[in-house]
Amino acid sequence: MYAEVVVDIPSESAKGLFHYSIPADLQGQVKVGSAVLVPFGPREITGYVVGFTETPDVAHVKDIRALRGDTALSDQMMALATWIKEYYTCSLGEAIAQMFPASVRRGRARVKTESLVELAISQDEAKTLIASMERRAPRQSQALKIILEKGPVMPRRRLNKAPGSTPGAVRALIQKGILNEMQREVLRSPIKKIPRTRRPVPVLTPEQETAVTTIVDSLDQAWPKPFLLHGVTASGKTEVYMRVIEAVLARGKSAIVLVPEISLTPQMTREFCERFGRDVAVLHSKLSPGERYDEWRRAERGDAKIVVGARSAVFAPVRDLGLIVVDEEHENSYKQEESPRYHARDVACERARISKAGCILGSATPSVESYYKALHGEYTLLRLPHRVGMWEMPTVEVIDMREELTKGNRSMFSRSLSEAISDRLARGEQMILFLNRRGYSTFVLCRECGHSMRCPECDVALTYHAAGSNIRCHYCDYEEPVPSVCPNCGGRYIRYFGAGTQKIEGAVNKLFPHARTVRMDTDTTRRKGAHEIIVNKFQRGDYDILIGTQMVAKGLDFPNVTLVGVISADTCLNLPDYKAGERTFQLLTQVAGRAGRGEKGGHVIVQTYSPEHYAIELGKAHDYGGFYKEEVACRGEGLYPPFSRLILVVVSGKSLPVVERYSTALVRTLRRQIGSLRQWKSIKILGPAPCALARVKGMHRWQILLKADPRMKPCDHNKLISDMLKACPSPSYDIMVQVDVDPESML
Repeated sequence: MYAEVVVDIPSESAKGLFHYSIPADLQGQVKVGSAVLVPFGPREITGYVVGFTETPDVAHVKDIRALRGDTALSDQMMALATWIKEYYTCSLGEAIAQMFPASVRRGRARVKTESLVELAISQDEAKTLIASMERRAPRQSQALKIILEKGPVMPRRRLNKAPGSTPGAVRALIQKGILNEMQREVLRSPIKKIPRTRRPVPVLTPEQETAVTTIVDSLDQAWPKPFLLHGVTASGKTEVYMRVIEAVLARGKSAIVLVPEISLTPQMTREFCERFGRDVAVLHSKLSPGERYDEWRRAERGDAKIVVGARSAVFAPVRDLGLIVVDEEHENSYKQEESPRYHARDVACERARISKAGCILGSATPSVESYYKALHGEYTLLRLPHRVGMWEMPTVEVIDMREELTKGNRSMFSRSLSEAISDRLARGEQMILFLNRRGYSTFVLCRECGHSMRCPECDVALTYHAAGSNIRCHYCDYEEPVPSVCPNCGGRYIRYFGAGTQKIEGAVNKLFPHARTVRMDTDTTRRKGAHEIIVNKFQRGDYDILIGTQMVAKGLDFPNVTLVGVISADTCLNLPDYKAGERTFQLLTQVAGRAGRGEKGGHVIVQTYSPEHYAIELGKAHDYGGFYKEEVACRGEGLYPPFSRLILVVVSGKSLPVVERYSTALVRTLRRQIGSLRQWKSIKILGPAPCALARVKGMHRWQILLKADPRMKPCDHNKLISDMLKACPSPSYDIMVQVDVDPESML
């Protein structure tokens, strides 16, 4: 038998099956779903076994070099990989690669062990030896005495460092056969401490009880439809998840809980550990390779029944999957921006279908697509319309910043927000200030000639960062010092415009010097564990004001936060993207939901230059239903999702003329293909045209947008794109083609 292997290389020439022979020492170990090391051209790379054959397609078949790890994917996971390949138009190798930790794929997976020593003789014999060795080998005698008192088994490292003992004495005892040495696996766990005391289990509200009962009753069905749990902020969605998971565990099955931001993982993990103890594993990209590998193995072995994590945790190798929860299902961070460009929410629904498991999609502001599916019977809609404890929703005040400017207020803070901050500081209450833009100033401009400092590799302005006094590109990380003179005209009037979270922090410290502030954005959370440290300190009351980007906008629960200030609600609103209104409404609702999560009530102040926009007006009223009606009407007019399936093809390359010519050739090929087959005639083609970000990392970018019937089978649009690329091959190695099915952003 020969192994059929796919490789993880994003090239059309590498998307097929390759045959390898199985050497004698690996016979019986290589299985479908195994990761293997194989020779591929002049190098050795990781491949994945997808089948076996008796007739190889080449005369000289090369051997598999080695196994990558000792775990093979299950039939269900292989079926999921095939679905990802078909739906997201990627190679099977790219899809399977998502299901293994990077340490396995790269052959760096190592089990951490520690040396243990134990008595190899009886305790009576040991006591006799201790007395006889006291004069001629006092350190050996002392080491033997320690293990007799604290053993009979203990880590060799601890015995080496014990008072009176030495590494040489321990080594001598092992050589004499008095002690035995053995190895024990040490798990590298990101969960350092499991709470000993558990919070009292809360009494469910009637709405929560209905939701739990409905979902639990469906678990014994062949495959229940996904549930969309639409609950306002602080309505107790997490408690619903936990109650359903308890029922899943009682059935001997496992669960996966996805959260959109890594910053939310520690808080969610802590809540689940308080309830479920060591049954919880954590998976996200901020773990060390060793921690990630060990947590992945705990799930695979069945030692952890619940996996909590970010996007990639949807592939956790849990046994007997019974439930997948996607918390804040509307978040665009569930969409992967590299191939395969999958959406974890949709992958979760498909994995649940394959595994005959339940699936809960939870959100206070569901995506338009999910809510549409719920209203049309594809999902089961459950509602939690009230906050737990019957706390009132926060009051929302919208400030028209145009009027503030007319009244002479050129500050970033309206008079209402400044007064509210002073009031909360006097009362000892906490507040959150939100601006979805990091850095100090959004661009740097010469006031003499109008030249703005731009990235030499990307078509974007450089952002000023006060720390280090440099200007930086947020797309390619290009960085340079702030110029003292204009590079265009030599002028000295260099000024900073726009605002980011750094500038907000500086302004708050200047206006309220006694306030204790902390900032949470990408710049302050680069180090491992930084999210958790900031959240814990703010929760303890070490800070009065938390300033941040969208990291602070969802999931976090701070009972003493009574004020939320949205510095600018227009940040997302004016982007050239069909989801701009939806994102604005979601961010406003989510960040407003951080206020009033206790008995003190909450107030939200939203500053905007577009107070009449429906996303802001309906966000003020907490009216998701009204927003959905407005938004879905706009989507219908433009034939955007849920009324179409978007497929975005982006062509990038160093040479702009080559990119333009190749994009045009692709469109000609597409039009020919669509005209030849009836099932494709409903597809609309927009473009080619330059992307909104026309150059990133030195690569010019053009795009082609396809609007297909949402009922179109994945295999059909996969064939359309594959046939297009085969019929119109890339003219050079510098040209890259990226295919994004269901893009979350048009930028």
